[in-house]
Amino acid sequence: MSGSKAQSDGGLTALVMQCAFAVMAGQKTITISATGKRSAGFPRGELLSIGTDGSHNYAVCPVKVMAWIHARASKPSNHQAMQP
Repeated sequence: MSGSKAQSDGGLTALVMQCAFAVMAGQKTITISATGKRSAGFPRGELLSIGTDGSHNYAVCPVKVMAWIHARASKPSNHQAMQP
């Protein structure tokens, strides 16, 4: 996978892989570190800690995260909707 692809999807590919591996291993949660506000509709999780840099560490359900990513990827973008 090229570096530009990893940057163009905002890290979603890595997040999907982390979730998929967790589901295959039977893990009920994954740990996600985020700075700033959660994206709209992102699954709620248990707040584990707040870093000195303001990052928040959450335990979230990997299945719910994959469902959120799927819902976002399934929506047509404005560019796609405008094409004939």
